[in-house]
This record gives sequence, C-alpha cells and structure tokens, in this order.
Amino acid sequence: MNICPSCGEKFQDNELLTISSHFYSEAQSSDPVHVMWLNRVISRDKMSNESLAKQFREFYDFSSYGLAMWIKKRFVERFFSEDPNIFVLSMQNPTKYTIMGYVTEHYHFLQQWVRSCAYIIARTNSFEVQKYEMDNISEEYFGYDGEPAHIDLLLKMGESVGLTRGRVMGSEPLTKTENALKYWEQVCSSEHWLDGMVSMHSLELIADRNVKEYGARYSYFRPEILNGGITAETAQFLRAGYETDQYHSGDALALVEKYARQLDMETEVQSYFLRSADYFYRYLEARYERGRMYEKEL
Repeated sequence: MNICPSCGEKFQDNELLTISSHFYSEAQSSDPVHVMWLNRVISRDKMSNESLAKQFREFYDFSSYGLAMWIKKRFVERFFSEDPNIFVLSMQNPTKYTIMGYVTEHYHFLQQWVRSCAYIIARTNSFEVQKYEMDNISEEYFGYDGEPAHIDLLLKMGESVGLTRGRVMGSEPLTKTENALKYWEQVCSSEHWLDGMVSMHSLELIADRNVKEYGARYSYFRPEILNGGITAETAQFLRAGYETDQYHSGDALALVEKYARQLDMETEVQSYFLRSADYFYRYLEARYERGRMYEKEL
C-alpha cells in the first residue's frame, strides 16, 4: 500500500508511478494542494507525466545512503533550510512568550505522543519495538534512570516564565495542533504500526544536535542560549531533549529501516514520513502563534 504524501489518498500498490500519476492528474486539474506540494518539493516547472515520474524516482531514491539518512535529509530540508519553520527561527533567540507558546501546545502533543507509542506497542509483535516504545512512555510521563519526566520538565519550564500548570492543562490546542493530533491518532491506531512509528519518531529529529551534519542551515536553537538568556528551567528542558533526541530518533529510524526492508514497505514508509512532517510543520507554527497570542494578551 501507499499514500499520497500531500492529500493522504491511499493506493493499493507500492509503486512510485502510481503516486506520480496521481500528482500529474491533480496538477492538470490545478488542485492547489497538490500544485503547492509539487512546487515546494519537486519542481515549479510544468512537466509531462513521464518527466514527473522521473523526478519522483529521484526524490524517493535512498540507494546511496539508506532509508534512515534519506529521512534525516528530507527533514532538514523541510525544517532547517535557508527558509526555516517560523518556530525554529523564533527559538534562535526565544522570548518568554515563545516559551509560553511552546509549553502550551507541546503539552497537548505529549499527551498524543504516549498514546501513539501505546498503539504501536499493541499493534506490533516485535519485542525490540515494544521495548523501545515502553522506554519512551516511561521517559515522557514517569522519568527514566533517575531523570525527571519530560512532561514535568515542560510544565516547570512554563512556570518559570509565568505560566501556571492549571492554565496549560486547562487549555485547548490551537486548530493546527488539533488537526495534527487527530492525524497521528488515526495513523497510529488504524494504519500499520511501522507507518505510525515513522510518523512519530521521525519528528524527534527536530531536537537532534547533529542536524547540521545533514545539511541544516539552522539547528533547533542556538546551543549558546543554554548558558544564559533563558530561565534555568528552560535550559533544563531543552538540554534534556538536546542530549537524548538524537539517540531516540537514531534508534527509531534504525528500527524503521530494518523493518521497512523486511516487510517491503520502504516507499510506503517514505510517504507516511512526508505526510507526517507536513502536519508537524503546521503544529510548530501553532507554537509560534500561541506565543504571539500570549504576547498580545500579557
């Protein structure tokens, strides 16, 4: 099976030609969603069906460096390029309002995160995948190996900039966040567990300290801010992700690559990653927008 990385339409084969032909047809009809995706990801040039199929084969090709590295490079192109996500840009010199928006929207993200991990555990027979996901849940909600839970560190970060736990926990996610959470809920609860795994754990690349090795112009934040300019609680939370997410994403993508090859799901996994990354992009925008709301209010 495969999906359109733009609209999510499902196809009952795993052929790139099916996806490229779908895009060609939608572009011929001037569908804005598909045209915008093609302009951003493939090319702004008008092409024949054959030329577009060739471009898709080149874009999806990971033969020279492996599936995991392909995901890393595509993630960097999407989030850390010369024109990065607006939230990444705001995190280079974060204000307290940036942090407030981060805490509020990310609280809702973490609630979905543990549900997504639980769905993957329930839907796979792989012991190593189940153990990996159980460790993730422990770190997020209960702490692990003597370290505090990530969700507690998040709420303490909010408190350090004047945002009470009650306000965060009583909030409703913004629309972009809510749409993303619904998507991840659907994928992890209903699609193949490997599609859910790549959809969620590729997102941990956002805090991978090695992104510049994959061609990034920016990193998630300037490492210098950990030594001053932000609250101690903010530094503690950011440092926790900065020091662990590179291993989380690396370990997860190694598992994704292994099982995608075994199950002949490599193209499908690529498409699910691309679609999830688009939802994540808009979710990060929601963090920024929430911060601007706090700034106007306070």
